[in-house]
Amino acid sequence: MRIAAAYQYSVAVLVTLVVAPTAYVLASLGFHRAAYSQVRAFAWAVHAFTGLRSRAQNLEKVPTSGPYVVISNHNSHLDAPALVRNLPHPVYFVIKRELARIPIWGNAAVKLGFIAVDRGRNEQARAQMRQAIETIRSGRRILVFAEGTRSEDGHLQPFKKGGFHLAIDAQVPILPVAVNGSHDLLPKGQPAARPGVVDVVVCDPIATAGLTKDDLPVLMARTREAILEARRLDPSFVE
Repeated sequence: MRIAAAYQYSVAVLVTLVVAPTAYVLASLGFHRAAYSQVRAFAWAVHAFTGLRSRAQNLEKVPTSGPYVVISNHNSHLDAPALVRNLPHPVYFVIKRELARIPIWGNAAVKLGFIAVDRGRNEQARAQMRQAIETIRSGRRILVFAEGTRSEDGHLQPFKKGGFHLAIDAQVPILPVAVNGSHDLLPKGQPAARPGVVDVVVCDPIATAGLTKDDLPVLMARTREAILEARRLDPSFVE
């Protein structure tokens, strides 16, 4: 396991040193599609050096046009590469401020349009979420891990409200997406990923047009139930 961890970490660093500066430069020049291709390249590399295979179910449920907010569960560091590889549109993640401080990678992520939120500072967090709303209104799709951090045991943890506020404020649909199988391959605390299959399961979109903050609890409950139903497709999932 130590040898595998050293190998995977080393390759990840080398790939980052190539794709992150390239993405930063392309995004700075306004070539956003080409810049996002570097995110897909990184996701492809993660699949290659970890032995990850991922596949998507129900892609026909993804809105064919317009912005939306993807709400997903979060079990593993493999979730993001699987989502990037399988969702048809570029998705820009809401990430913790700490991740934006990672040298090279963090600078590129912010320049690309990822939203870094400082959850320890309420006023800054609100300003950053307002930025996310403008990003959505400009036509981009935002992805939020609703649990806020990786689940330690693979169970679906309580949802945070941030992504749901975003969808209601921007009046765009929520696209619930479940990631199955990633916890078994790389649970929190394990140093290296095992090869295997991850399934990305797309659920029916949930409209937010006309909804207000009073509708937040019902919206969260509907989204959670959709993801929970898709998580039940994973034989190893225990509620």
